[in-house]
Amino acid sequence: MTMIRKIMMKSAVACLALTLTTSCGDNAKKEEDPKDQAEKVNEEVHNRDGEKDAERLSEAFMGNLYEIMSSETAASKATTSEVKKMAEMIKEAHTKMNTDLKDLATRKNITVPADLTDEQKRDLDKLNEKTGIDFDKEYTQQMKNKHEDAVKKYEAIADNSKDADIKSWATNTVPEVKSHLTMVESTWETIKDMKDKDGKKEHKAIK
Repeated sequence: MTMIRKIMMKSAVACLALTLTTSCGDNAKKEEDPKDQAEKVNEEVHNRDGEKDAERLSEAFMGNLYEIMSSETAASKATTSEVKKMAEMIKEAHTKMNTDLKDLATRKNITVPADLTDEQKRDLDKLNEKTGIDFDKEYTQQMKNKHEDAVKKYEAIADNSKDADIKSWATNTVPEVKSHLTMVESTWETIKDMKDKDGKKEHKAIK
């Protein structure tokens, strides 16, 4: 009986260890950041210059993806006509930009992330927590910050990329992103002093 118990105990411990190892491995795989996944693939197929271009295109793609997803939310959740209009424009424009970017990445054998990064997901959660005019302000402020970053990134790609096609794409994209930033800044000036009062909007809300 003692020997049988020992064998059973060893089997149980082995099964538990296997279960924990498999579980930890699955969790690690699930929690790996999409940006890190794409980087690993690109490192295997590109030289140093190619890796830099891949990193830049990945960042541009992720930036567009965030703006698309947050704008989809804003198009339905925003309370002002100005922000709704802006959200629809950004969603449509950046969807097209990402389609073109992904086509370019495919031609250059560059893998772009399949989803938002963990940091972007936190930003989206922060946005979704807001309601009323606070939502409009948070969304508009995020779009202002992200478009400012995007202009800098696209200008950097245009200036530093060794690939003629990628350089041309970035150069042609900069003016459009700047025009988006101008619209966002104008929208911010319109809504920045608006307030909610006793649950009723002090501005013209969209019904």
